[in-house]
Amino acid sequence: MDLNDIRENYKNFDDWKIEKIASEEAGSLRPEVLDILKAEIKKRNLNLNLIDSVDSQTKELTESEFNEYCNILRNHPCPKCKSKTQKINATMVGKVVSMIIMTNYEKSLKVACSNCLDEMHSKANTKSALLGWWGFPWGPIQTIRSFIFNSSMKKNNRTEKPNEIFASFIVSNIGIMETAKTEPEKLTEFINRTNNAI
Repeated sequence: MDLNDIRENYKNFDDWKIEKIASEEAGSLRPEVLDILKAEIKKRNLNLNLIDSVDSQTKELTESEFNEYCNILRNHPCPKCKSKTQKINATMVGKVVSMIIMTNYEKSLKVACSNCLDEMHSKANTKSALLGWWGFPWGPIQTIRSFIFNSSMKKNNRTEKPNEIFASFIVSNIGIMETAKTEPEKLTEFINRTNNAI
């Protein structure tokens, strides 16, 4: 697609789509497309912090910036229970659903406080225990694997420092983290979308 076509597409996008691209997808855009995006943000008089969000996704992250983003997320209210009494962390949750000859084993990223992460693991285990066994031959095998996986992941829910999954989430979502400095509600919306993705 040439730059004129891209420019026309961006003109036709709704504001929410431009904001989403700026805060979540700018890191994958070519430099000349980034210029078009920034020009569109300015032309529409959108929040100029979106340009900071675009820039943050295209430069190398320093340790102090990483720590700042970690603090923003760690001290954010839990998107599930809304509490600020525990630090936010991240985990992967495994869940199995089987139907006679088909077995589906899904792993999904979850971001919340440690109590809510523990609860998510427990609910996934319950669902797998009720619905995972019924597929032949993989249902029982995948169900046991999901129990072992969840047990292993659950150990990292209450770490003093951010765990590796949390760090990966930060690095993968720099634009959202930059936006969260001035619009924390956008971070909550993004985490809720992430938690509900599967």
